[in-house]
Amino acid sequence: MKKYIFMAVAGMLALSSCSNDDNDVQNAPRQMTFTAGFGDEAQTRAALDGSTKKVSFDANDEISILSANNTNTKFTTTAGGASATFTGTATADSKFYAVYPYTDGLTLSGTTISGVEIPPVQIGANWSTCGWDPAAPIAYATTESTSLQFHNACALLKITNDRDGAGNIEVVCSGGALTGTFSLDTSNGALTGLEGDSYPFASAGHVSSGQTIYIAIAPGVKTRFTAVWDNESGHAEKRKHSAVTFEAGKIYDLGNTSAWDAVAED
Repeated sequence: MKKYIFMAVAGMLALSSCSNDDNDVQNAPRQMTFTAGFGDEAQTRAALDGSTKKVSFDANDEISILSANNTNTKFTTTAGGASATFTGTATADSKFYAVYPYTDGLTLSGTTISGVEIPPVQIGANWSTCGWDPAAPIAYATTESTSLQFHNACALLKITNDRDGAGNIEVVCSGGALTGTFSLDTSNGALTGLEGDSYPFASAGHVSSGQTIYIAIAPGVKTRFTAVWDNESGHAEKRKHSAVTFEAGKIYDLGNTSAWDAVAED
C-alpha cells in the first residue's frame, strides 16, 4: 500500500512540474508582430502625402508597446507605408497599448500611459523635406489582438515662412499646456500636462524663407494664443486673444508670416 501511495504522490508532483513548465513557457518573452495603420480620421502623422493629407509610416519607425505583463518595449518596422508591420520581443497578454513614436520611460496604469512627450523645441532635420520634428506628433492605439489602429493625440499648426531670410517661429499661450510631458488616457485620447514638466509654448528654429512647417501641440482650449516670427532684423506676431480650441488629428493653418504684424488680431 505504501508503495502505491508513493507512486501516486510522485505522479502528482510530476504533473505539477509539467504545469509549471508550461506556464513558464507561456509567460516567457517571445518575438511578436503587430500590424499597424491609421483610421479614416487621421490627418497628422510621421509623413503627409502632399495636399491629400494621407498618412503613412516611415521605414525604421519605432513604437512603444505596453501591457500588464510588459514594461515599455520597443517595436520596429523595416518598411514604411499606409500600414506597417512592427516586430519586437514581448510577453503574451490579453490587451496591449501602443504609442508612436517610441519614448523612453513610459509607464502604464489602467488605461493611462504616463511620460508621453511633445518637445517644446521642435527641430526638423530638414524643414523643407521633413515638414516637422518626427519626434513631435503623438499617436496611440490599443488592441486585444495583434492589429493596431492608431489615433492622433496632437493638433498641428501649419505655418509658411514667406518673409525674407530664415527666422525662428514660436507659439505661446497664457492658458493651457502646449508641449512637455503628459499622461495620455487611451480611453478617450485626453492629454493631461504633468505639473512642472509641461509648457505653454512651442518653438521651431531656423525656418528658411519659403518653407512650410508643422508644429505639434496638445489639443484643448487655449487662451491668449500668439504666434511669433523673428530674426535679427524683424519681429512679427499673429494674436488670438479670445479662447481658441484645437482638436486632436486636425491641422490649423496660421497662414503666411508676411501677413503677421506686431499688433494684428483676428
